[in-house]
Amino acid sequence: MKRAQSQRSMRRQPPWRGARLIVVAAALVATDANAAPRKNASSEATAIQLQAPPPSLAPVAPPPPPPAPMGVFGADMPAAGKLVFSITPVFANLSGIKMGTRTVSNEYIVTTVPFFLNPKQTLRIIPQNIAVATQIVGLSYGVTKDFAVVLTAGMIEKNLNALTWKGTAGILPLGRSLPGTTSLADVTLSGVYRIYQDDVHRIQLSLGISLPAGSYTATFKDFLLPDGSRRNIRAFYGMQPGTGTFDLLPGIVYAGYLGPWSWGLGYRGRFPLAANSLGYSWDYLLEYRLRFPLGPNPSGGYRWGDLHEFNAWGGYTWTPGLTTTFRVSGSTQGPIRGFDPEIRGPAVPANPAFYGGQRVELFGGATISGKFIGYDNVTVAVEAGLPVYQNLNGPQIMKNWQAGMSLRFKI
Repeated sequence: MKRAQSQRSMRRQPPWRGARLIVVAAALVATDANAAPRKNASSEATAIQLQAPPPSLAPVAPPPPPPAPMGVFGADMPAAGKLVFSITPVFANLSGIKMGTRTVSNEYIVTTVPFFLNPKQTLRIIPQNIAVATQIVGLSYGVTKDFAVVLTAGMIEKNLNALTWKGTAGILPLGRSLPGTTSLADVTLSGVYRIYQDDVHRIQLSLGISLPAGSYTATFKDFLLPDGSRRNIRAFYGMQPGTGTFDLLPGIVYAGYLGPWSWGLGYRGRFPLAANSLGYSWDYLLEYRLRFPLGPNPSGGYRWGDLHEFNAWGGYTWTPGLTTTFRVSGSTQGPIRGFDPEIRGPAVPANPAFYGGQRVELFGGATISGKFIGYDNVTVAVEAGLPVYQNLNGPQIMKNWQAGMSLRFKI
């Protein structure tokens, strides 16, 4: 009965009601269809906004090139407006005697090599060891990005161990003298100019002058002479802290780097512009046949021979702030020109002709940034080496080794 009533009720519903339900359902579907695209558009806009490139940034300056070895001048320049203050102690030792490339004994010298002021007598005083210590202070200022000025000054100390032989002939040692000299070092003022630079290579020129601030009249106290007496005498040429001359210092450096590797070539010369105020020229000496006293000096003093130094190096940067280097240095220098009459006596280093020659040395070094210990503006450079070839105007004492350190502060 209930099923019959339900069927009758359904038959009683008006026909338009079903059509209205269909229309409402269609409207709801259309509403959902219109809402979906608006939601998708908002998501796409958000995605596009997140994927947009960041705003353009100011260009970042490239990192500075790796440092050159400590012993190369003119390769590293401070940035424009920046000052670098450096303290550089360097130590060297000389011992043993060479004539050309041949090492000779003391006995050979005292029996065969004549005293140049008295050829009838052989040499009687021979240096056994020389220790040299310098403390150089430097200021380097970047005037522009391509030009810098460098000023150096300091102290130099030299200590000699000399063996004196008895009398005017024979091979009987008499005793030793242990004198030393200390003074200001000659002051240098130089300019460094970069003439070319790209992403790998750079070329820089330097020109400077050495000013005679160091003493060239230093004295040995209580020096033992072949006759057994001890006197105060003027120190030998090589033991004088200064040169007494104004010297020209030209140079050029090429350097490059690619990745962790760096390399370079360099040259620097030292040319005395004139003789100092002491002594006599060789022409004047020959005219008077080396006789004493010579009287007034009308023709000038003496000057060191022209010096040419060449360097080639390679380096490797293990991590930013730590670079190791290997350097080959070659130098050639002429003998001293002129003569100081106060530097006399039958000694090897008293002869101005027994100076200069050729030398090749090998150096290893490293430059370490202070950022590893929290001091970004401090750098420490070290380098040490020894000669592998020496051809000396001699007999002359030969070089054994050299070592140094440079502590640099960027201001």
